[in-house]
Amino acid sequence: MSRVKLGDVAVEHKETCKGNKDGYPVVGLEHLTPEEVSLTNWDENNDNTFTKMFRKGNVLFGRRRAYLKKAAVAPFDGICSGDITVIEAIPDRVFPDLLPFIIQNDDLFTYAIGKSAGSLSPRVKWEYLKDYEFELPNMDRQKELSDILWAMDTAKKSYQKLIVATDELVKSQFIGPDQYKIFSIHVSSVRRCA
Repeated sequence: MSRVKLGDVAVEHKETCKGNKDGYPVVGLEHLTPEEVSLTNWDENNDNTFTKMFRKGNVLFGRRRAYLKKAAVAPFDGICSGDITVIEAIPDRVFPDLLPFIIQNDDLFTYAIGKSAGSLSPRVKWEYLKDYEFELPNMDRQKELSDILWAMDTAKKSYQKLIVATDELVKSQFIGPDQYKIFSIHVSSVRRCA
């Protein structure tokens, strides 16, 4: 294992949309879910002022209010807010599918919070993020770790869907609002424990 900086294995993707934005999904900070590595929400409305482009596989890092822990991998090409830093893996230095997990971790967010500037809406710049240091194994081990982490993410999402489906099934069995209220409190406690 070797100690590397984020800037050794990734770069800030700096591409802008100079023409027509039709057909590009749009991602703002509100679309990034805290502590979720996958992007699952976006807009199709092109009526916005965003011009920053991202490509499939790039990591979208919410640079404003880093304490919210917003970073997700893009499943398609699109346009995003200027409050999102677009990070691209250098494929011969880091396994691209591992990069989202390197970025979506508590240590990086703690580092980002410490490097943020501004009082009401603190932001962190790439010039500081790129100096974040971490341990990185060889490429074969990176692939293994990536496979394990994505399998865990898939299992987590399946479990979340199961909880929602179970919630709906049980709700359908109750008739009175008081019974539903008791069930909702119980489901909320189960979710906090998960």
